[in-house]
Amino acid sequence: MANSRKFVAVTRDVSLTVKRADSFNISYVNCEKGNFKIEEDQNGIRLIQTEKISPFYWLQWLTKGSPEVIVTLPESIDICEIEAESNQAIITDIKTDKIYAEVQNGKVEARNIEANDVFLKCLNGSAVAKNVEVAHVCTVETINGASVLEGLIAKDAGLEVACENGITEILIRIKPILVINQTNVLTMSYIALMEKLL
Repeated sequence: MANSRKFVAVTRDVSLTVKRADSFNISYVNCEKGNFKIEEDQNGIRLIQTEKISPFYWLQWLTKGSPEVIVTLPESIDICEIEAESNQAIITDIKTDKIYAEVQNGKVEARNIEANDVFLKCLNGSAVAKNVEVAHVCTVETINGASVLEGLIAKDAGLEVACENGITEILIRIKPILVINQTNVLTMSYIALMEKLL
């Protein structure tokens, strides 16, 4: 897309949830707004966590819940990029062009998503794509933990679901009607998959 607007988030230790709404908004739950920097221009929106959450808030999470930032994005944002050191990043209820999300330790999840490209990566923890519809490329990778893909994938789309040490689960429907249920498959493409089935 020539005039794509991008949302970029870089977090250190909060839970981040990104979803679609009519306008851009950020809610801070059990954390302070002062720990974050927001930049907005014609190219998009950047949210950067500048400081880790105070240990005071982490003690409260037992009763009030963990520190969380909830971001709503308008339709004008076409690309969503998230990079997190720890905790979780959840992208939900969005129709967009591209989603790239990486969490070093914790969980990265995309659910109820319709996109051309989806890339989810977690070094230690889980990378989960549930109820996703992907037209071009879908990648779900974990080094240690679990990689899960459930959704509708275009017949000619590229697909990679990998986990070096742990569990890989795939339950996909290929447009228009083929249903595949595989467990512990490391990497596959639709062409190779179709050849195996025929």
